[in-house]
Amino acid sequence: MPRWTTAANTHDLGSGTTLVTGPGSNWLILRDGASYTLIDCGYPGDRSLVDASIHAAGATGLPEAVVVTHAHGDHIGTLDRYIAAGVPVHCAAAEVPNIIGTAREQIGPKESLPRAACSLGWAKWSLHALRAGGLKDVTVEETAVTPFGPATEVLDLPGSPRPVATTGHTSGHTAYLVGHTGILAAGDAVVTGHRTTTADGVPHLLPAPFHHDPTTAENAARTLLSGVDFEVLAPGHGPQVCVPSGRRLAIR
Repeated sequence: MPRWTTAANTHDLGSGTTLVTGPGSNWLILRDGASYTLIDCGYPGDRSLVDASIHAAGATGLPEAVVVTHAHGDHIGTLDRYIAAGVPVHCAAAEVPNIIGTAREQIGPKESLPRAACSLGWAKWSLHALRAGGLKDVTVEETAVTPFGPATEVLDLPGSPRPVATTGHTSGHTAYLVGHTGILAAGDAVVTGHRTTTADGVPHLLPAPFHHDPTTAENAARTLLSGVDFEVLAPGHGPQVCVPSGRRLAIR
């Protein structure tokens, strides 16, 4: 895999939205004037990359909030530094058990070792996860979390993220429409690339072991692509995909 660089991996999607394709997972920066929101924040080892991408996106200082698609270590790995600085963390109420550690709906590098022994892709993913701090405990105190319920239409934050429930990958997995920009931050409900998959640049699902409930995850992904109007798919892994005019994306 080519060496990760800020220039090559920060993608201006327009309307103040930047997708960062991290070496292990993606995050988004939603700017509104001098303020910004982070959607997800990488592995524990991605701290310097997150900082560099924020600077490259034209933002400074701390975010108004970190909004979480789901509480897997590759998406909340740098939360601790934001929590320590008093930055609010928002996630679906159903995801709170995962983020505070009373539930654990995630396969980790240790659990992937039998698959890594038989698959080069799984081996590469496991090795990167270990190097990026995948074994670190990234749970947070419940008092640091601001949960929202299923009736929440929009979060009052820069970028005006609008929650779209996409359960299955985890019990509280949530995608977000970025205001009315046509950009969908899909998290891991739909991806366009991953070390463990062969598809590249097209919408697909992560392998079943990554999902808490694979059947529900597949149904949620298909409903998301067929029933939600958006113009740009910004996934939790892989590059962005533009929706052709008058068409919809489909799972490959």
